[in-house]
Amino acid sequence: MIDKSAFGKIVKTLRTNKKMTQEELAEKIDISKNYLSKVERGLSTMNAESFLKMAVVLEFNLEDFGIKLDKNMENDNTKKELVNLILSSTPESVQMYLEVFKTINKFWNK
Repeated sequence: MIDKSAFGKIVKTLRTNKKMTQEELAEKIDISKNYLSKVERGLSTMNAESFLKMAVVLEFNLEDFGIKLDKNMENDNTKKELVNLILSSTPESVQMYLEVFKTINKFWNK
């Protein structure tokens, strides 16, 4: 479960480190300033699309949010590269990657 308060504090820290106002960030990730304010105060969470857009704008990685890569990924540069590619992609590209992976998985798991 997501700790909304901790998530919001991290978002605010990342935003202020980039010297961005709430209005600037909200505009860049296509959400309202009021909604971003609620996220930063721990009253709301973000959908995946907004989160991915924010990852690009604020240039963060999953570890900034306390998400550690599992032991199998620590030394696997291919998986790290794939995760970073997805995080830096547009929502449309992420959807396309998902469909490609599903299709490949169907054939490999027959």
